This record gives sequence, structure tokens and C-alpha cells, in this order.
Amino acid sequence: MNLLNTFKVILNEIASLNDIEKSIRNKNVVTIYYDGDEPGGKGLRTIEPVCLGKSKGGNNMVLRAWDTEGASNTASIGEKPLPGWRLFRVDKIFTYKNTMSTFNEPRPNYNPNGDNSMSSVILNAKFNT
Repeated sequence: MNLLNTFKVILNEIASLNDIEKSIRNKNVVTIYYDGDEPGGKGLRTIEPVCLGKSKGGNNMVLRAWDTEGASNTASIGEKPLPGWRLFRVDKIFTYKNTMSTFNEPRPNYNPNGDNSMSSVILNAKFNT
């Protein structure tokens, strides 16, 4: 019975486009398990999701977010370590859980017009600044 309850919890935390759009609109901080590239790309992360769209290469659904903490391979590939902007493929986000915290200010270099890494933007966060 414990295994069944574990699966129910996991299934309730899987990212849906509706959950992602809701967290962008409400500016909810979320915790995700991202199945990114190795080394160091897989694992838990705490993010502030701000833009949902389709990638330029491959037309995957992607999420632009400010990655505040957690697993990241940026140090091993010479990019700026956390915190920082990251682009996540939605199909590689295995869990998506609202932390009940919110963010109200745009992070440095936030693009209010969308995201240059996307061929199309579905939703972008709005800030009153």
C-alpha cells in the first residue's frame, strides 16, 4: 500500500502546462526534479518560472526560470553558477511542486517581451515595475 501512495504523490506533482501557466501568472516559487544533462544537470531545483514557450531548435516546450538553488551543471561547463537564468525542457521536468512562496520582482536581465531562445511565447510573467 505504501508504494501505491508514493505513486499517487508522484503523479500529483508531475508538471502540467496548466500548473506551469498558473505558477507564472501567480509568480509562485516551485521545486522541480529536472532530468537534465549530465554531469550535474539532474536533480532537485528551486525556480522562479517566468516564461513558457516553444524552443527554436526542435520545437520543444520550454520554461525560462530563475534557478535559485539545487542541481546544476553550469560550474562544469564554465557558465555562471547559481543563481541565474536557465531554460528547462518541460518534458524533462518530472516533478513540479508549488512551495507556497512567491516572487514579485523581476530578476536582472528579465525580458518583458518574451525570450530570445523561443520561437514562440505562450505566456510571460508581468511585473508592475
